[in-house]
Amino acid sequence: MRIGVDVGGTFTDVVTLDPAAGLRFVKTPSVPADPAQGVLDGLALLARELNQSLAEMLAGTTVFIHGTTVATNILVQRNGARTGLITTAGFRDLLELREGTKDHRYRLRDQFPAPLIERNLRLEVMERMDKDGGVETPLDDAGTLEAINSLRERRVEAVVVCFLHAHRNPRHEIRVRELIAASGWSPFVSLSHEVLSREGEYDRLSTAVVNAYVGPGLDGYLTRLAGNLSRNGIRAPLLIMQSNGGVLPADEAGKRSVGAVTSGPAGGAMAGALFAGHYRFPRLVAYDTGGTSTDICVIEEQRPVEIQAKHLADMKIAVPAIDINPLAVGGGSIAAIDGGGILTLGPRSAGAAPGPACFMKGGTRPTLADANLVLGFISADTFLGGRLRLSLPAAVTAITDHIAAPLGLSVEDAALAVHNLASSKITEGIRLATVRRGADPRDFALLSFGGAGGVHASAVASELEIPEAIIPRQASVLSALGFLAADVRHDIQRAVGGPVGGMAANALGELCAQMTEEARRGLSRQGFSPEHMTLRLEADCRYERQIHSIPVAMDALWPAGELDARLQQAFEAAYMGLYHHIHESEPAIIDQVRIAAYGVLPRVAPPRVADQAGVPAPRAARRVYLNGFLSCPVYWFDALGAGARLRGPALIDSASTTVLLHPGDYARVDEIGCLHITRGEYA
Repeated sequence: MRIGVDVGGTFTDVVTLDPAAGLRFVKTPSVPADPAQGVLDGLALLARELNQSLAEMLAGTTVFIHGTTVATNILVQRNGARTGLITTAGFRDLLELREGTKDHRYRLRDQFPAPLIERNLRLEVMERMDKDGGVETPLDDAGTLEAINSLRERRVEAVVVCFLHAHRNPRHEIRVRELIAASGWSPFVSLSHEVLSREGEYDRLSTAVVNAYVGPGLDGYLTRLAGNLSRNGIRAPLLIMQSNGGVLPADEAGKRSVGAVTSGPAGGAMAGALFAGHYRFPRLVAYDTGGTSTDICVIEEQRPVEIQAKHLADMKIAVPAIDINPLAVGGGSIAAIDGGGILTLGPRSAGAAPGPACFMKGGTRPTLADANLVLGFISADTFLGGRLRLSLPAAVTAITDHIAAPLGLSVEDAALAVHNLASSKITEGIRLATVRRGADPRDFALLSFGGAGGVHASAVASELEIPEAIIPRQASVLSALGFLAADVRHDIQRAVGGPVGGMAANALGELCAQMTEEARRGLSRQGFSPEHMTLRLEADCRYERQIHSIPVAMDALWPAGELDARLQQAFEAAYMGLYHHIHESEPAIIDQVRIAAYGVLPRVAPPRVADQAGVPAPRAARRVYLNGFLSCPVYWFDALGAGARLRGPALIDSASTTVLLHPGDYARVDEIGCLHITRGEYA
């Protein structure tokens, strides 16, 4: 048995792939005060679904992968560890100076974001490496011990060590860790060269600070969760989803906690890649609309697009990550009328507590979920498989009081306006994610998932002129399913900082060989044999007078004597593909070389469903509002077999999601149970 668990802001999703039971999944409300309890609640519910005890189910589990918002929440809420910094003399204020920019650079009165470390906890010591890694000034051990003792006295929980040019020579940073250990103190220690080994002092510092700030909280959570799972009978190691789409063992993930920020959405991206591979789509854009947000990801050649840095909560995180484009649109997004009398949706969310008004848990503000309930798009009786009955009167009251009455609309027109605004926001988010990459959204297929995604899929695809929208049967828990499609991943990078051909003979080849060997040793220590390892080698290259680099794929089979020429050709081809011109007389500058090393876990494949027997029969009819009332047939998603064909208007319900077919829509169910929506009928 293989289990994936995704803790979201509103719901915790648990998915299992079992040889006997096939693919099964459950959703349960998250417990924001104790996310581990939400995980155990979901596992217990899944065990009951399988007619097993929790101990029996966990004892038979061979792979357990978990994605969590703990690291993200710590950073966003600014409730991380009390953190101190030890840095090169003269550089204590780099964290505050940043790169000289702020989000709104022309708002001159706006303050720069407050750093995560107070100035009195940022201490300097005498040491210096030159730009090539040579020692200019030896580390002052006595001064360093004074700094360590000072931070200890001030009850610091985590220590960041970031020295100038430490990525070229980490000796001094390593020595500080040795001095901390020798002092008998055991804080969480984050060395900048271990978190990020490349050029860019602020990038290294900022990333190492985030790692230390969220590290103790995430490490503590993972330790508690692993203990709870162990006491309940699990023997499989706890693997943690990373932002780059790979997984790491819990103990290592706790030390490299910066990699777990945005790990949940990365699971959705990996699921998108899984389905793109199944259908052999060269281009697919996926969006995940859950209870709190919508996450958009572009998949090209069956791989999610990656970035090398992102900003979150005013901090730069310069580690490889899947390029997730988040929107503050989810089922719990609160609708309101702003000061100018304009309807707005989000960014505030009702979350899991108190939740939408229709949940009857104390929420009174109207949300997207309330609007969809008023419109008849979702059922009050089948939400969460009937375990959470929704209140239509409460939703009507919230929409009426806060939207319909102020705008002078009927409650149905007000709810439809909220619904259409959500579809419009998702549409614009997808347009930005594709067009900014120079791509036309009409060239993509659309994958919609998340519990709240299916009611918007047809409208979004129609507005973008995307010919086909696909909704998996497991749409509401697809991020958790995506965890099971991930592999163990380690990233290694080395700074180069010179032109192609400017290194000594075979130096680039020797560097790549050293990195490859290091990657293989790391995977071997975790039990992977050579046949279960794959490596992806890339160089970040640019022209000399440029600031930004582009990733260039390298092939380990390139002959050593042709490496420079092959890399120059590959860079020019990649540059031409992006910008439609090259600078023929200029060599590429190699900023860094990177290896993504994968330990391949057993492959996951969506299970096939039985063929449709006869014409699908609706289980009921529901009154819905689409610019007027009409009666829609309602089908049960799990009862639709392969080959089933439907025509809109119609609703397809399941225990955890609903799909809306508009008039003029056609839909068919494929061999793995996915629903394909088009504006024209399939041949």
